[in-house]
Amino acid sequence: MTDTTGIPFDGLESPEKVLSLLREQATLYEKLESFAARQHRLVSGDDTRPLLRILADRRKLAQRLSEVGSRLEPTRREWSTFKEGLTPDQRTEAERLLREAGERLQRVIGSDEKDARVLSGRRQAVAESLRNTHAKSEAIQAYRVSVGGAGQLDCVTEDA
Repeated sequence: MTDTTGIPFDGLESPEKVLSLLREQATLYEKLESFAARQHRLVSGDDTRPLLRILADRRKLAQRLSEVGSRLEPTRREWSTFKEGLTPDQRTEAERLLREAGERLQRVIGSDEKDARVLSGRRQAVAESLRNTHAKSEAIQAYRVSVGGAGQLDCVTEDA
């Protein structure tokens, strides 16, 4: 492949293809950020079904992002050389798309970290509630045994 100046780029995509992949990547990150926002609203709710659907959708997006990233990897490794072959408009667009993708990814990571803290707190609260329920069950069971035993003793005493 050669760029607009005729410089060969062994193994790299054409500038048009790279820009197309960068646009797709930007769109995928935009969707991922949207899903992260929806996830954030669902995390504190009690109905896990919508949350699980969002997570499944995010998994599909992540897979596609990985595929696009793999296609862009050779270009990333040779970015300095590659961008020399871009027109000024192409270079500006590519740098904007990369910057926006990075910013969106940082926002998604921040949102996910907050969600993880919320879910961790909920998990701890549920675990504590289960421990309390278990302790109460044991107390009720112990009370039943002692009351049942006391009744038997009373019966024995009354019969004697």
